[in-house]
Amino acid sequence: MRTDRLSRIGVLYESDEWSDHKLAAELVTALADACGDGAPTVEMIDMTRGDCVERALGCDMLVSRVFASARFRGHDAALAHMERLVDEVRARDIVMINEPRAHRYEISKVAATRTLAEAGLMTPAIIAFGMPEELDASAFAYPCVIKPDCGGRSTHTLLAHDEDEAKCFLAQAPAMPFVAQEYVEPEFGYVTRIEVVDDELPLIAKRSIGDGGLSSYHAGSTYELYPDCPDAVRQAALRATAVLGIGFGSFDVIETRHGAYFIDANSVSNVSEDCTKLFGFDLMRAHARGMARRYCQMRSDSDNETVCSGQSVSFTGTSR
Repeated sequence: MRTDRLSRIGVLYESDEWSDHKLAAELVTALADACGDGAPTVEMIDMTRGDCVERALGCDMLVSRVFASARFRGHDAALAHMERLVDEVRARDIVMINEPRAHRYEISKVAATRTLAEAGLMTPAIIAFGMPEELDASAFAYPCVIKPDCGGRSTHTLLAHDEDEAKCFLAQAPAMPFVAQEYVEPEFGYVTRIEVVDDELPLIAKRSIGDGGLSSYHAGSTYELYPDCPDAVRQAALRATAVLGIGFGSFDVIETRHGAYFIDANSVSNVSEDCTKLFGFDLMRAHARGMARRYCQMRSDSDNETVCSGQSVSFTGTSR
């Protein structure tokens, strides 16, 4: 690969979040600091548009900001385009952050849960999986959590305490796959949110239990920095990053006396402006700097390939 071709980085988005634009702006700055005049351009690519895949394939590195919750914004087209793009990226060996396989775990909580469990990490048991009309609430163990397989910021998510509650919820649920999972009690009163940046864990917070017994920003949860998070939890999170290929993203973990349960994995991590101020930590800036390092490594690898290729040609000429 020639280094003069490494000239465009595509930021793939669909929800037009504050964090999407923040990341793109920080990426421009980080690349300029790392590369000077040789910095690539950064292009935001709207994955709801019909020409998005072709535009993305013209880039040398891609950053995915396509959330599983795209379905709830009417952006099914973005998810369909991502499926096609992921296949093309694999075939063409284009660098993507995160790895192409990580997108599967962003859009399917069942896939992420099963993969983590197969790797020996603790996860809530899957009770049932299927379309709402296929799920038999009488067979569930209660309490349990019922949510869309795609996840989506606690949208259409219920902590069900009994069969009647579950049946009522499923009768009104949208036509998409749902999963019912074992409810893991937050024994210590919080969920541990772990942010992953370039395979490191620079930010860990305690997130309180909000409305309906759920823990999320959209359920009204509050956050508290958690610098003394146990090392065992940190090591489990690092293991999860490797298993799922999520070098940039986040995990939600419930700590118990029996161990740490991974209840969610996100290959696209979101943050609001108020959380940036609250934590005193600029997550999107950290992401951008980590991505700039990845770009520099890619360029360095390309330079080495070019040098090695040149040496090989020279050696062949000498041997004659």
